Amino acid sequence: MTKQHIYFVRYGLTKYPLVEDTGPYDSPLHPIDGNEQGIAIARRVAAMPTPPDVVYSSNLHRAVSTSQLIVHALGKTTNSIRVEEGLVEWLTPSLTVEPDGTRLQPRTVQQLVDMTFTEIDQGYKSVNPISESPSTDGAPYFFESEDYLMIRAKVSMERILEHANGENICIVSHTPCAQAMALYLESPASVEESKIGPWPLGGVTMFTKDSDSDGWTMEMYADTSHMPGEYKNGLKEWSLPCLTKK
Repeated sequence: MTKQHIYFVRYGLTKYPLVEDTGPYDSPLHPIDGNEQGIAIARRVAAMPTPPDVVYSSNLHRAVSTSQLIVHALGKTTNSIRVEEGLVEWLTPSLTVEPDGTRLQPRTVQQLVDMTFTEIDQGYKSVNPISESPSTDGAPYFFESEDYLMIRAKVSMERILEHANGENICIVSHTPCAQAMALYLESPASVEESKIGPWPLGGVTMFTKDSDSDGWTMEMYADTSHMPGEYKNGLKEWSLPCLTKK
């Protein structure tokens, strides 16, 4: 029986630590430790028995850098990264607005390609693009409540799966969005019954679904056994407020 696989990936250490309410909010990976961790993440994903066919990535620098390492480990370097705005960081003030009032401005696909991310599929159009004004249909917008993020994650996940059309996929995003999407796939009776908890740097989560089933099974959550050094133990965890009790 054929199974579809979804891998959720959190990136490694960034060059500039992201401090809530302070920033910076679009840091690249740390050129030494973050890159080393990114390579370890990429090798882990590529070594899975059923590796992904394609990578969907947030448009923030740290996510695209991690996606680039993953597709190279997979040996898929042409049109292999689909930049998806629906995977962007939680657009809440504490994660997007610096003390001087400067707001996060995610790069465009063209800007990312010009930065040497040539593995990006420029023909892919985001299935849940950022809205310029408050939205009611699940589009990302400044500023989102936690409840609205859950709606955005559901819409993004459904549209990505429809677009993927059965492909095995890797999603490189940020803990708030990844947790919300994982919670949607897990479909617990209540948040209290969810097995989803804090997500450390470099954590990899895997869901699978049989071809004749409608439900997803979480087979691995935020695993960091592939990470180098002390990060193997799961460091720098983050969690949505509704899941902090986990």
